[in-house]
Amino acid sequence: MRSATGRTATERETAVVFLGREPEVTRLIAARGGATGRVVLVLGEGGIGKTSLIRAAMARMPGTHTVLWASADAMDRRRVLGLLLDAFTPMLTDGDRRLAARHNEHAIGERLLSLIDIAAANPAVIVLEDLQWADAASLRLLARLARTLGQLPLLIIGSMRTQARHETSPELDHLLHILSERDLLVPVELGPLTPETCTAITERLTGGRIGSLLERHVETAGGNPLFLTEMIRALLRDGAVTVDDRGEARTDAPVGPSPSLATVMMRHLGHLSTPTRELLTSAALLGTRFSVTQLRVVVGRPMSALVPLLREAFAAGFLEEVGADLLGFRHQLIQEVLLHDLPAPVRAELRREFAIRLDDAHVAPATVAAHLLQATTSPEDLSWMLRLAEGAAVSAPGTAAELWGRVIEETAPGDPLSVRAIAGLARAELSAGHAAQASALAESALRHDVPSDVLAGLSATYTHALMQEHRNAEARDEAERYAASEVLEPADRAAHLAFAGWPRFMLGDLDGATRLAREGAAMAAAVGNAGAEALALALGGQIADVRGDLDEATALLTRATAVADRHLTFASIEAFPHALLALALTDAGRTSDVLELLQRSVRAAEEFGYRTGVLAAHAFGAQVLAQVGSLSDTWAELEAHGSMVGSMDVRMSGPILGLRACVAARRSGPDAAGEWAGLLDPVPDRARWAGRGRSWIWSGLSQRAHAGPDAGRAFGVLREGWRELRDGDMQMDCAELGLELVHVARVVADADGPQRTPALAQAQEVLDVLTALADRNPGVDHLRATALAVRGRATGSPDLLVEASRMLAGTPRRMQHARTSELAARVLPHRADERRVLAEAALQSYGEAGADHEITRARTAFRRAGIPVRTPRRPRPTSGWEALTRTEERVSGLVATGATNPEIAESLSVSRRTVETHVSNVLSKLGLRSRTELALLVARRSDDAR
Repeated sequence: MRSATGRTATERETAVVFLGREPEVTRLIAARGGATGRVVLVLGEGGIGKTSLIRAAMARMPGTHTVLWASADAMDRRRVLGLLLDAFTPMLTDGDRRLAARHNEHAIGERLLSLIDIAAANPAVIVLEDLQWADAASLRLLARLARTLGQLPLLIIGSMRTQARHETSPELDHLLHILSERDLLVPVELGPLTPETCTAITERLTGGRIGSLLERHVETAGGNPLFLTEMIRALLRDGAVTVDDRGEARTDAPVGPSPSLATVMMRHLGHLSTPTRELLTSAALLGTRFSVTQLRVVVGRPMSALVPLLREAFAAGFLEEVGADLLGFRHQLIQEVLLHDLPAPVRAELRREFAIRLDDAHVAPATVAAHLLQATTSPEDLSWMLRLAEGAAVSAPGTAAELWGRVIEETAPGDPLSVRAIAGLARAELSAGHAAQASALAESALRHDVPSDVLAGLSATYTHALMQEHRNAEARDEAERYAASEVLEPADRAAHLAFAGWPRFMLGDLDGATRLAREGAAMAAAVGNAGAEALALALGGQIADVRGDLDEATALLTRATAVADRHLTFASIEAFPHALLALALTDAGRTSDVLELLQRSVRAAEEFGYRTGVLAAHAFGAQVLAQVGSLSDTWAELEAHGSMVGSMDVRMSGPILGLRACVAARRSGPDAAGEWAGLLDPVPDRARWAGRGRSWIWSGLSQRAHAGPDAGRAFGVLREGWRELRDGDMQMDCAELGLELVHVARVVADADGPQRTPALAQAQEVLDVLTALADRNPGVDHLRATALAVRGRATGSPDLLVEASRMLAGTPRRMQHARTSELAARVLPHRADERRVLAEAALQSYGEAGADHEITRARTAFRRAGIPVRTPRRPRPTSGWEALTRTEERVSGLVATGATNPEIAESLSVSRRTVETHVSNVLSKLGLRSRTELALLVARRSDDAR
């Protein structure tokens, strides 16, 4: 309708009007200040203006180098890390896209964390809209990022609907809790616009002052800007608004009951042609954002036929361009209205049609499944679902699990399709570290007739899950039964034979396990099963290492890693051969490559989404560093292990808790060790861990006795541990306990109490065992030094202790060198200068290891023994630059160069989780909040040094 002034009242209807949110815009801009990261969460009902607010703030935000933006979509909730992958699309390489297409959550997540580090090298903003629809994997990764977000110049702006908050997923609830707990969350709640603002928006749209009747229309919008805008535009389109000569906007449309936003949207859609509305309905089924290619596929028409319809939809303001090959609805409420206009049975049948067409076009299985799962399941769908589940198992495990679950629901127990689905679910649970669920599922499937092509994988899942549950006798029996089965193919029997030795090993049958490892390796090589060969070789190498046959151990494990590297599969890395080789080489005194091997173990496990493998690499890495690294580095590795555990059944908790207790004791004293020692089972169950490192359990338990101090009690704990390790032929773990046990035995014997005779006998036994171990490994200096030190302490021969100290001085074993030097200084008679030199050497090595409590304790012992130490060393400060360890100083220097966590990890040959721990420790010690502040401090120190 034409106005009295000659202007048309529809001229302004496409104008973007944003008014009335100045305080909220200011809060968003203020959140960008500073060098520390945070999350601003914009909350409000649908259409309240969350996106407009964020865009307005971003337009006025100065100094932003990188802006990444994505919106979650209800259709994408099954797409693993979909929200973050969309946000980082501009930074993804072709390799990243291939990784996302075929790999797993863990590998993609690590890559995304690397991209976050790169983006945050300069101030950056990541906008993540509609978090109520975010996929669980993206939310989990954001929760992990929360550990280090405060260190980065990174602002994350999220949005979510207020009405959806009570329906938040567990992952979103967990993320918000962590952010709040760490004081990283800034909520910005959007309420209704004021009447004055609504009036101003209406006047902008109509070009006139609003009259009384139009004002009543405005009131019905309830302060919702989208509702208001769509209603006024609908009135303008209908020609129901005029502007008179006095500039007053009038309407002759009656004001009835308050319309819904959906009603207003449908009126707006009613102005489109029927083909365009039908096209938009198809697009709505694809999601809030959709691929133009997929839209062409599902409607079954050439692109040339769709162009005029898309132009009409764009002109009407329903669609917008999102990115390469991506279009999106201007507002999600438009998509919702289109979907709700379709009856549920019609929607379901359209979903099935879309799934068929997308599958025929070879679209990713997870995308096809997202539509099929929303259709009514029919019997002919079940085999299709199984095929899609196998295709989605790695890239979208949640979708695969839902498909398998649907098949199980729709079939009777024992149906071959049901058995296949249960087998898939069991395998997925095992890979995720949920051994109990995996074994229960596999057991239920094995009660029925199992298809021959499923039996091999299902039986392997079952036996491996049993062992991870510590049901070792059952795992042994089942594996050996399948290894002898004529039903399985030779390659599958070889896999069972190769595995069967592992539960025997955990049960303490080292001879039986060795026999099966040899037979399994030979059979696997003969039939060409590389994964089984690597598994058997790794077992043989682990047993040889435990027994102290170090040349054999390193040879077998070197072969295992070579096989795994040539044939990199899940099966070939399942026993983590790279990590085991690192530990064996450390035992053999050949440490030059161990950190690189540990990194290779982490990378290989991440590539296959093998969380247990990553966990094991950190556990064995901590054991390696406990021998040849600093206590701070060891603790960082333990923290990395702890960050992985989560809901996993597999934890390797015995050695880890014991090692934590020992590290805490050496850094802060026995009282500090109590927290961890108290978590250990006072009667350790061998079934839970019988591999290398079991000595740490007993060392950890002894810390409670040392807190007394009660030499008799400590002697009892260590002797019990020694006997268990000796009886189990765990020679290298015996070597770990040997010197401390003999020292405590001598203290007990010198007290001349009732335990004197058994204590002396125990010392002699330790001496005999460790001397024999050193003789079997003549080229391993630290074993020879341990045997000499044990003999020196057992027999009271100080010269042997001095010689042991000399041998250890040239090795990276700082704690062992310090302890041996300390004992030598304390027992060496009448050679004051030599005693002082040994005492100072002990203090220096304790300092290099970061054993602050040991420095204090040893100083006290030297003073009581009358040993003057010329260069008193202050205990390491707990804060300030002097509090940093060598590794932390290196990390600080690399941070100052702008290196990202992955780059630092590569430089130091550690994992990014370990680097995260180091950076957090550095910032805590220096009282800083961010990497930027750390870089500035390092630069100032460098300038001052000049």
